[in-house]
Amino acid sequence: MHTIMKESLKKYLEYIDSDEDFSFKVRMEAEWDDHAYQEFLRLLTAVIHDYKDSGLMPIPVMLFFTSGLDQLIGIVTNPLFFKTASREYEDLVRGRVAELEMLQKKFLCGELFMQS
Repeated sequence: MHTIMKESLKKYLEYIDSDEDFSFKVRMEAEWDDHAYQEFLRLLTAVIHDYKDSGLMPIPVMLFFTSGLDQLIGIVTNPLFFKTASREYEDLVRGRVAELEMLQKKFLCGELFMQS
């Protein structure tokens, strides 16, 4: 079965292959860019929304939720990540980590695919 790639997936793949990719920036710069985080989340959730009724989920999305997310959380929860950070910055990052963990749980249990 051959299906045409949806525009949301094309945009997501271009994004994660670029230097603007949120996870890449966190790894390379050891800094949380909340604007980049929000853009990443917007692209990721657009793909999920577009594919949720197909019964199939693109491999790059699966890989993010099964391994990439854990790597990202490992980086930003390392005490060295906050060595010189303000309390507000640390609170922001920890709040975003909690969001990502909840999103991962909803993805893995299938709840994200039941929402309209």
